[in-house]
Formats: sequence, structure tokens, C-alpha cells
Amino acid sequence: MGMRALASVLDPANELSLEGVADSFHQFAEGFVRRLPYLLAAVVALVLAAVVARLVRQGVERALRRGRAERHVEVVVGTLAYYVAIAFGLVVALSLGGVNLGVLVGSLGLATVALGFALQDIVSNFTAGIVLLLEHPFTEGDHIAIADAEGDVEEIRVRATRLRAPDGQLVLVPNKLLFTQVLSNSTAAVRRRVEVRLEMPYGQDAARARELVLAAASEAEGVCEDPAPRLFTQDLGQGARRLRLVFWVDSRGSDPQGVRSELLEEAERRLRDAGISLTPVEA
Repeated sequence: MGMRALASVLDPANELSLEGVADSFHQFAEGFVRRLPYLLAAVVALVLAAVVARLVRQGVERALRRGRAERHVEVVVGTLAYYVAIAFGLVVALSLGGVNLGVLVGSLGLATVALGFALQDIVSNFTAGIVLLLEHPFTEGDHIAIADAEGDVEEIRVRATRLRAPDGQLVLVPNKLLFTQVLSNSTAAVRRRVEVRLEMPYGQDAARARELVLAAASEAEGVCEDPAPRLFTQDLGQGARRLRLVFWVDSRGSDPQGVRSELLEEAERRLRDAGISLTPVEA
């Protein structure tokens, strides 16, 4: 056994293999030393890119703040500017490090196509989120509704929007749905029109009823003075006169449904005291 080990050590083939390994390490060391300045330049470029990217983000956010843009718009646009600057610095660093950008771009192109098919939903939600944040068809605190969801906007994210449903549940809506579906924003305008349909049996004092209902509407808290509340005769049915009360509510300062409820209670009390019967009906 000892003779075999001694023979293997003295074997010329093993001596050549050891010399090859030594030559390989020597060539690697020479190449590393030769490329060391380029690698240091690439590291410096990355550090400068990170510093410049932060300055760019702060400058963009400051400019948007002076333009009175909403906070979430400042954050999104500033973040995009930051990553664009980082990407530019990364390209410069790779170029200084000796990377063949042509081969890299070609490889990234093929990888991007493959990832595009695999992550198309994420990409579409991200793109829709950017557009929604820039166009801001709604903002935090607005009450919005689409075919599948409704609620108050709590937070607008790049991928999805957080809604608080009327029953208190938290709903995450993908931005693609908010971008492609018909969306209603009941709080986009300062004033919101509210309609109430009423029925008054024949034989009642119509003029007095009109006076009392309009007085209750005009004095109700949250009802706008301009335009003033109006009461129309909608139809003359077989057993009752059908009326339509129209008034406007400041949707940002008051809850339209709460104002409607209080108005109806006050109108009913005044009519009852006057001996007049008037009944709300479904639209």
C-alpha cells in the first residue's frame, strides 16, 4: 500500500496536473490584478449612482410638493425616478466592469419576454396603479364603487387599492379592475344630489304639505342652500299624488344618507302635527 502511494506521488502525470492548477491560479491572479481598476471604478459608479438616485428622488418629490401634488403621487413618481437613476448607474457600472452589454441586453430581452407572459397580471396591475396614481380619478377618503366592490378608499397602492366596505370589511381591489371597469365616485364632487319619492293621498292639503316638506329640507343640516330644495309632482296615481323631492348635500362634510334620514324624520313630524299623511316610496 505504501509503494502505491509513493508511486502516485512520483507519477509525472500528477506533477503536470499540479502545475496546471498552479498556472490556473496564477493566470486568475494576473487577470484579477489587471481588471482590479475597472472593478473599483464599477463599485465607485454604483455608489455614486445610489447617491445621485436619492438626490433625484428628493428633487422630484420637492418639485411635486411645490406643484401641490398629492402625497401618494409624490412617492410613486419619486420612487420611479429613483429606480431609473439606479438602473442607469448599474448599466454604467457593468460597462466599466467589462461586461458585454450587447449580450446582456439580448439575454435580458429573452428573459423579459418569458417573465412578461408569466407575470402579465402583476405587470398590468402595476401599470394600472401608476396611471391611477397619476390621473387620480379618486383619492383617499373617497367613496367609490365598481361592479364587484364598493367602499371608502383607505390607501392607494401600486398593485392594489384598499377599500373599507360599508359593512366594515377590508377589500383589496386589483388596480386593473379599477382601471378597466366603469367606476363611480360619489364623493368626487363637493355636492351630491339626493332624491326622495313620496306619496300623498288625495284629499290632503297639498299646498301646506309642500310648504312643510320644503321647510324641513331647507332647515336640515347638511342640505345646500344653492340650489335650493325643490318638490315636484311626479305623477297622479289612482289613489295618491306622487311627489319627488330633490336636494343637494355637501358629500365631503355630511353623509347624504344620514341627511336624507334626518330630513324625512323631521318632515314626517311636521306633517303629522299638521294632520297630513305623506309616505316615502321606493324609486
